[in-house]
Amino acid sequence: MADWTPPEGHGGRWILACAAGAAAGAGLGTLWALALLPAAGAEAARLGLLMAFLQAGGGALAGAVLGAAQALVLRGAYPALGLPAWIGASAVAGYLVVLVTGLIYGQLAQYAGSIPIPAFIILGAAVKGVLAGLFYGFAQGRVLDAVVADRASWARVVMVGWMLGAMLSSLRWLMGLTGQGSISLVTGAIIGGAVEGAALGLVSAGAFRFMPPRPARPVPP
Repeated sequence: MADWTPPEGHGGRWILACAAGAAAGAGLGTLWALALLPAAGAEAARLGLLMAFLQAGGGALAGAVLGAAQALVLRGAYPALGLPAWIGASAVAGYLVVLVTGLIYGQLAQYAGSIPIPAFIILGAAVKGVLAGLFYGFAQGRVLDAVVADRASWARVVMVGWMLGAMLSSLRWLMGLTGQGSISLVTGAIIGGAVEGAALGLVSAGAFRFMPPRPARPVPP
């Protein structure tokens, strides 16, 4: 299996799947948040931590959509990959990213007045990138273990991709290219998701050359 290479065109399909899946997932995740806040109404502040757990549902939705797009491409290289397992792992990772990121942002917000806005935005992007790399890298890596002989440095590769994507996506905030209306928020999330997904896909596409599938088990006589 040392000379194994992914199917022709796999890298391009992977990058497209990451970009499209992350864009669609980010848009749906933002719609979840926008629908949840009015539903909670005046109780939102009182719900506190419970509200954070509810809002993280948007992350699960975003992770599931991204995972579904990725899984459709991965099945071409690794037919034994379980679609529910990959999508489920991605959904759990997405949920945890939004939950933990939100809790950390809440703590950082206490110091927002003493931190320059550009530094605050960059710090927030770095936090999101690290957490996404950790959670997606670990969760998806566990699924890959079942179908690849060696998953190389998947967690590290994914972290670099998410970090780069988060930093690039934060540029729209640094440049003031954001709006507060629902349409602007959803559109911005889709664009930001596409940027993050494309960065993730570009960085991780080459890793599959070092991840040959597990040899098929011999059929007993």
